[in-house]
Amino acid sequence: MLKTRRWVRRAGFHFLRILARVSALGGYAGVAFIGEKLGAAHYHLGGSKRRQLLSQMARVLPERADAGQIKADLKQAYRVNDRAILEILAAYSGALPPAALAGVCTLENHQVLDKLHQLGSGVILLGMHMGNGVALAIHLAHRGYPVSIVYRESNKIRPQFFAYGIERNGMNAIPALPASAGFRQMLRALKGGGILFILMDQASKRGGVETPFLGKTLAMPPGPVELARRTNAPIVPVRLREARGGWRFRLGTPIRLDNAQTVNQQVKMLSELMEAEILSHPQWWTWHQRRWLRHPFSQNPDTQNQ
Repeated sequence: MLKTRRWVRRAGFHFLRILARVSALGGYAGVAFIGEKLGAAHYHLGGSKRRQLLSQMARVLPERADAGQIKADLKQAYRVNDRAILEILAAYSGALPPAALAGVCTLENHQVLDKLHQLGSGVILLGMHMGNGVALAIHLAHRGYPVSIVYRESNKIRPQFFAYGIERNGMNAIPALPASAGFRQMLRALKGGGILFILMDQASKRGGVETPFLGKTLAMPPGPVELARRTNAPIVPVRLREARGGWRFRLGTPIRLDNAQTVNQQVKMLSELMEAEILSHPQWWTWHQRRWLRHPFSQNPDTQNQ
């Protein structure tokens, strides 16, 4: 059964990769159009998973559920983030040139990054799984910033696909695994004044800090916190502000960690920051791409978002 699922996932990836290359014949507009259509189909064909998500979202977002808004939120989340996936595959496969994605991405409050970069400080850009954060990283690399992206290999994708794709788009590729080697590369990039784009993601099955998140208790990664503590690099949240016609992001206020706090406290703080962003803009978060759905809601009422 496990092998069958793996082959199905691999076949799905190859289908998306081919679809990305074909849609790229129409340029960025072609990829974005097909990506959104793919997301809409994904939503309508979701069946049981869609119903589970709507039920759980209603628990997290009761006011939007009462207003009849969560179906539209979830449908848009499918469209926005499936489009982002197709764009990334098109860019990483070389079908979409770097300038194409760089040109449809705008960044508000970029002065924050400019100032930190002029000071020679390494910067941790913290993505939140909203829209195409890779487009922002490509945009920054296109402008001459030394950008590194952390990636994780997958059994459903051919080896080195991400590494080659990241390098093809003018960025430095850093593998998340093996953890010790990847962490050393991240430290070097930050100490050298580089910009590290990393996602605020759930941890692997082998680790993480148990943290309240959207009404559940999840193992959240300590990596961004550990990197900031070791290098004194600021963490700059990346917030999506518009997804129509391109991508508009805004940089948040740099976060300088207080090492008087514990790692667990700081991971909880970053998780709360991401949670607040999701609750404010649920239509952009990747509800359907996450493992959040699989976890039960916490019994502790203090962890519920009601």
